[in-house]
Amino acid sequence: MSASLWPSIESMPKPPRGMHEMLRDAVGDIEGITNGAIKLHLEASGSPKSAGMVRYNCYLRAVKVKYNHLLFQVTAPVPGPWPATIGTPVRDQLMTDIQNEERLRDAIKSILEEPSTGETVHLMLGL
Repeated sequence: MSASLWPSIESMPKPPRGMHEMLRDAVGDIEGITNGAIKLHLEASGSPKSAGMVRYNCYLRAVKVKYNHLLFQVTAPVPGPWPATIGTPVRDQLMTDIQNEERLRDAIKSILEEPSTGETVHLMLGL
């Protein structure tokens, strides 16, 4: 039998970080913070407003009662994550023309610091 033609997995190029990974890294720790009571749920779909765009819906999910709350949405082009737009159910376009992960994280941080986000998390913990 001949040897495998596969190169070492470690030597193979890795794909660039995508929006999904950036969002999970930014807010996915809610599960640990709430001892598993709330999880992050990400859903990607085509944007109804324009072709060539994808919308990432970022939900908080109360695990016990299977309740989802839309926390925010990020819209980005299909071939790459930039420029992106982030919005909430209350403010459709909170920040536009996001060009890097640092600005994305700043926008998400401002959403997480809103009083309504804290109220939602406490409500979900009480379900």
